[in-house]
Amino acid sequence: MSDPCIICVAITGSLPTKANNPAVPISVSEQVESTHEAFEAGATIVHAHVRNDDETPSSDPEKFARLKEGLEKHCPGMILQFSTGGRSGAGQTRGGMLPLRPDM
Repeated sequence: MSDPCIICVAITGSLPTKANNPAVPISVSEQVESTHEAFEAGATIVHAHVRNDDETPSSDPEKFARLKEGLEKHCPGMILQFSTGGRSGAGQTRGGMLPLRPDM
């Protein structure tokens, strides 16, 4: 393909679990690995959700911080978009990762 394009990946989504699809990356390390594979294939943006240990949606800033650290290390230059989706909390809880200053 000679026409430039932007590839954005949403590797986890807010709802799928391992019961729905055993390959869905849930843990931070699984998400970093999966995003790195997409990055190597040409993806330039990642839309990311984080999950609790029970696979439910989370807004935990610490999980987002670990995800950001891993993505910046393994996917340099990739645009990071952290979800503030409503399934992981309400109000200020949903934006708890914004002080991490994701790209989007």
